[in-house]
Amino acid sequence: MRKIFLHCVGGYFLILVNCVHGQVVNTQFGPVKGILNGSVYQFLGIPYATPPTKELGLRWKPPQPPPAWTDTLQALNFAPACPQKRYEQGDTSFVIEGSEDCLYLNIWTPALAPSSKAVMVFIHGGGNQQGSAGQITGGTAIYHGKNLAQRGDVVVVTLQYRLGALGFLVHPGLEAENPAGTSGNFAVLDQILALQWIRNNIAAFGGDPDNITLFGESAGGVNVGNLMITPLASGLFHRAIIQSAAPNLVAYQDARTKGVNWVNNYISTGTEAQKIDFMRQLEADQLVIFDPQPLAGGLVQGTWQPVMDGIIFSDFPRTVFQSGNFNKVPLLLGSNSDEMSLSAPAVVTPAMVTQLISTLLPPAFQAQALALYPPGASNAEARNTYVQLLSDVQFTVPVRRTAECVSKNQSAPVWRYYFSFRHTLPQLAVFGAYHGMELFYVFNTWENATLGQGPLFNPADDSVQQVMLQYWTHFARTGNPNKPGLVDWPVYQSPQDCYLEIKALPNGLQCGLRTAECDFWDAVTLYTGCTSTGMEFNQTPKKKTVLYPNPAIDFVYFKGEFEADCAEIWDCHGKILRTQYLDQGAAIHVGGLARGMYWIKLSSKSFWIIEKLLIY
Repeated sequence: MRKIFLHCVGGYFLILVNCVHGQVVNTQFGPVKGILNGSVYQFLGIPYATPPTKELGLRWKPPQPPPAWTDTLQALNFAPACPQKRYEQGDTSFVIEGSEDCLYLNIWTPALAPSSKAVMVFIHGGGNQQGSAGQITGGTAIYHGKNLAQRGDVVVVTLQYRLGALGFLVHPGLEAENPAGTSGNFAVLDQILALQWIRNNIAAFGGDPDNITLFGESAGGVNVGNLMITPLASGLFHRAIIQSAAPNLVAYQDARTKGVNWVNNYISTGTEAQKIDFMRQLEADQLVIFDPQPLAGGLVQGTWQPVMDGIIFSDFPRTVFQSGNFNKVPLLLGSNSDEMSLSAPAVVTPAMVTQLISTLLPPAFQAQALALYPPGASNAEARNTYVQLLSDVQFTVPVRRTAECVSKNQSAPVWRYYFSFRHTLPQLAVFGAYHGMELFYVFNTWENATLGQGPLFNPADDSVQQVMLQYWTHFARTGNPNKPGLVDWPVYQSPQDCYLEIKALPNGLQCGLRTAECDFWDAVTLYTGCTSTGMEFNQTPKKKTVLYPNPAIDFVYFKGEFEADCAEIWDCHGKILRTQYLDQGAAIHVGGLARGMYWIKLSSKSFWIIEKLLIY
């Protein structure tokens, strides 16, 4: 048994001491004290970083580890949210709240060391511009981890990260401060630092640092997917769950233009560095006042997002997945049937559906769209179509593409779900399975919700939350959601597109989720599917090879444990750009290719291997 000796009241030294009904655990930075909440040890507001405040000169700087402390930190309350202009779905009113001193995490654990339980780390949503780990929705702390930890026998961690411009600003005045010449993605670095803290400290809280599941919803799901494609997160998690989202990056120059315009709204004179100096003196509230609703009229705005900077993220998600060079872990992902039902206009007429289609689509696709999404003969029918169209194009389609791309490029399995549960109370059933609804059931917090409408929790709710808790936690423990007593959830394979429909009583195998609609949007966007070149990087046995020089300019040479007869140069999409037959020691010609990353397949009659090549 691992012993942790700490000083407690009265001068006694105990192992994992219980002090005034609280529990003290030693972290690498200092002791923290939580409470016993039922049968779960609860620690709220543990700092994983130095506050990135203007007072400390850390606004728009990479996160730094927290300073060490010696006195016991009272981890009894949620930390303030990060600065934000917070809206509720379907409501145009807002509140401005939060503090720059917000980089904290929370832990709920059924048992402290020496236990070694699966760890579930949650990243909250909110468009990357609002939300918090202590968020109150429906009268309850929606992400409170007590029930999930206690009933699922897992360690639950929730974390906060910088939001909006404070987390994602790209600007030339910030680029000059970075030797790499880039900016943005401060919030991504926050998440990575939090994961490093968890890896280094979670064993003291009874968690297994080698069994960490990362899960998130909406923007939190985007962030989970993005962490799968950055080498900076390699080894920091071992399974992933993406809820109502898909990995996504903004083009760097687009984010830079937006950042320049945003700063110029505050100050338009002086050098770029002087403008940033000015922005660092403003109060945080002033920096969020112009943020729009994350979901407006049923459309995801995505004002502040991670960017493809060539450093943290080497390329866009699809390209990275196809390269096979990503963090390959078992993946569970899905979306809800009525994602946009709360944020779409309250009244939608058939004419509004027709207008939406004419706005979104070129004339050549409009007739087919109207057949797939008929405007209907009433406002109720029109609104249902409006919600379904926007839910498909923004959620159902990206989830299918991600499931296809990941499943083709890793041996670790993928599972897809479709959450369709519609509440039995009429006043709630009208909204269907709206965006974020499944979170209440994953965390088992719907039973505590109050919306001023009397009792909300009923047997159907209990059935859904039990089903989701069992699937989610068994996946966290084993990398497979299936367990005895649950309906079998098929492993995802494309093009069969099989999935589990989550409702009060899941009834088994379904395949082909809204196939006609998804195929339609693929045709509109010229999406041609995802190649499976990444699977070829798992070949065995591995033979030692050397490409030199690498990076290369005009020629590259090959030295290895077998003699190659042929060299194929592929781009990141798996397209063969050149083929060259080789004599022993021959140079491979790469001149004329654009700068970037490529793959070379070297083969003989009995063996082949693929190596990465950089050209500059």
